[in-house]
Amino acid sequence: MFVVVPYLSSNQTIYGIYSICISITVFLAYADLGFLGAGQKYAAECYAKGDLEKEIEYVGFSHFILLIMVLLISGIFLYLSFNPDKLISELSDPEQRNIASKLLLILAIFTPVIVVQRMLQMLFGIRLKEYNLQKINIVGSILKIMSVFYFFYNGKYNIIGYYLFFQSVSLFVAIAGVWMAKRCFNYNFALLFRRFRFSKEIFHKTKSLAFSVLFITLTWVLYYELDSIAIGKMLGANMVAVYAIGLTILGFVRSLLGVFFAPFAARFNHFIGLEQEENLKNFYKHVITITFPLVVFSITAITIMAKGIVISWVGNGYEQSIEIVRWLMLCNILGSISYPAGILLVAKKRVKQMYFVNAIMPVIFWSGIIVTVSSWGVTSFAIFKFAAFTISGMVYLYLSLRFLDMTLWRLVKEIILPYLPGVIILAIALLLMADTFTGEKNKINLLINGMVIIGGISMALLISFFISSAMKNYVINLLHKIKQNEL
Repeated sequence: MFVVVPYLSSNQTIYGIYSICISITVFLAYADLGFLGAGQKYAAECYAKGDLEKEIEYVGFSHFILLIMVLLISGIFLYLSFNPDKLISELSDPEQRNIASKLLLILAIFTPVIVVQRMLQMLFGIRLKEYNLQKINIVGSILKIMSVFYFFYNGKYNIIGYYLFFQSVSLFVAIAGVWMAKRCFNYNFALLFRRFRFSKEIFHKTKSLAFSVLFITLTWVLYYELDSIAIGKMLGANMVAVYAIGLTILGFVRSLLGVFFAPFAARFNHFIGLEQEENLKNFYKHVITITFPLVVFSITAITIMAKGIVISWVGNGYEQSIEIVRWLMLCNILGSISYPAGILLVAKKRVKQMYFVNAIMPVIFWSGIIVTVSSWGVTSFAIFKFAAFTISGMVYLYLSLRFLDMTLWRLVKEIILPYLPGVIILAIALLLMADTFTGEKNKINLLINGMVIIGGISMALLISFFISSAMKNYVINLLHKIKQNEL
């Protein structure tokens, strides 16, 4: 996206239209009605016990539900492709209306591919082998990046061709993933096809957890996924483009965190399936301890360097995006606690706690926007997204302390204090350099800003290595395992 967005954003209005059209794809991520998350939990437990046939039943049932909903959503996208003004206001320009229409039509046609993508994520994820699938995704991403220089070159702005190629590559990547699953696991796709149907037995077992996940899904859509659509209606396409810069960086960071924390979900379910509660507690604490510096150092660095990143990346027309980027980055400052805590609640089926945490987020978010959008404009969306994230993060912290049977002071002493010197030195170093390479949109400046961020994070991690015994032991053990594998 760091390569693609500067080309897309060169036409601010069309980029705003593109952002609104793409933003509605969020509904695809939640089309399973919660049964995919519930199915993955039980499938992982079956895999840990060696019951592969039962695992396939859960996979087939949950993806059958997903397919039904995806086809319905695809129909909605098809309707919007003929009536794009129902989604975006002020589409008086025929060219802009034509672009929006074609983008939505392409989206409608390729929507069912998500069923195969989610199925592959589940198959590889519960086996802790998702890194193999990522190899194919990396190849597909490289092709998508390279295509930018063809579709946006020397004044050429073919956003329709780019999006069609983008979706076509996603289709071929999904097909390649099916081939890899068959080759790596000898997965019984014939049995999966026969089990690809509704099952009353599995429905009754998964419905309680699935409906709680569905509630989380709906609240998450209200809180996290409607920004671009709401801004498009309230403030227009140009403000969508301004906000989309921050949302793109937030999406990039959340994607990295999602990939990083995803394997822990399967591991938590393995411990629960094998009834190893104490091992789960030890592993949970280990996850928080090791991920804390990675999350906090990264978020701190990007927040401080926001001005340099935005200006060197998309240019001076997006100065308003700088403050938005900073607020949105700080949303994930408690990610090392909130991500594993959210996974733990699903794994342990803590339904009431899941309801509570996720219900408060959209209430805080939209209440704040209703009160302040007239005076703060688009920035109010970023500020109250941060406020909602922070409050939910504090609730997750409380739940984590209860699960680990720890006091707040003990957590601060064992996990936070050892990394505090690294955070302070990182912040001071980057504050001194924050305004150095911010003159204009420039690939060299963007590269330098990126290297400064990486260098600052590396320095903070090195300092922490010598201060934190937990980090030192982890790195030494990791290097020892790598050495053993090489031998």
